[in-house]
Amino acid sequence: MDYTPAAGHAPGTGRYVRELVRALAREPATELRRLRLVEVGRAPRPMAGTALGLQGPDVLHRAEHRQLRLPRRALALAARIHPGPGRWIGGGCQIFHRSAPGWPPAETPVQTLAVAEFPSEQAPAAPVFRAAVRRADGLIVFSAEAADRLTRTFGVPPERVFQVPVGTDHWERDLPDPPERRPTRDVLVLGAVRRSRHPVAALRAFEALRQRGSSSRLLVVGRPGDAAEEFRTALRASPVASEVRWIEAPDEARMPACVGGARALLHLTDDEATPVTPLEAGRHGLGVVASPTPAFKEALGTTAHFVDPGDPAGVAAALEEVLDRAEDPREREGWIRNASPFTWRACAVAHLAAWKTILHGA
Repeated sequence: MDYTPAAGHAPGTGRYVRELVRALAREPATELRRLRLVEVGRAPRPMAGTALGLQGPDVLHRAEHRQLRLPRRALALAARIHPGPGRWIGGGCQIFHRSAPGWPPAETPVQTLAVAEFPSEQAPAAPVFRAAVRRADGLIVFSAEAADRLTRTFGVPPERVFQVPVGTDHWERDLPDPPERRPTRDVLVLGAVRRSRHPVAALRAFEALRQRGSSSRLLVVGRPGDAAEEFRTALRASPVASEVRWIEAPDEARMPACVGGARALLHLTDDEATPVTPLEAGRHGLGVVASPTPAFKEALGTTAHFVDPGDPAGVAAALEEVLDRAEDPREREGWIRNASPFTWRACAVAHLAAWKTILHGA
């Protein structure tokens, strides 16, 4: 397995890789004999040490951790010239599982790719993604819509696509008891500040919510992305700027309390192929107001409010309703119950079943 994202990213793909490995390591040896985790490249490793999660006895017993600290371009060139690097990365394994299209170079009989997002046709990454999808012996997805898109748009045979559940129980290790909910009824926006997540639209909706008489605060937790300057400019001019807090460098150790102390998640997005963020919030008893993406509607159903990001008044009305419903313990229990089947063990078991099927047909 390519373990590079696990060391380089706290949320998203990094968390997926770390938590999948933890869960796989706890499965019986009859299901999985050995894990080889390979880190490739010289990128910073903010999740090194305890945060990387390789200290547990299950992982240490079942996993071999390798690092190849070479510049990415040099490794790519070397792999094109000689098969040695690819053999070192995938050597001795039956399956190589990757979460980044086309990287790293690996030589194994069978390869699988996890697909959590789709690049736009105009994006520089689009040709690499298409080539990786064609080469993969199996594709792991996290929603039925993503599976359908691979078959409909990319021509992948349905038997090569495997849907698995996302995991949402990672923060429970660090937060065994529910955190105290802040009296300010905070609205949480979670994730990098990118245009595809409409951060300015979220701010406009919060302004409309305050105009309706709400005393809630807005908590934005996410690293600066391609919309960071636009969001900063809008925030400086906003009449509710004093009620907004942006945590630009999230501390993973404080995330459980950060999420669990809020009342509602506002998650506006153009297109996401995994419902993990709203399900994480639901597992901690937060109401969800989100864009009506197919992956979200499939996983959350009637437990979430789906809104148009371009309608701040409509988003504000939905937030007001969800914040009121969050006062009812029965409502929160329903949100938690909906997210409870989405565990990392279920995710790992589904991966193992997919890999068995792929190996059987290889």
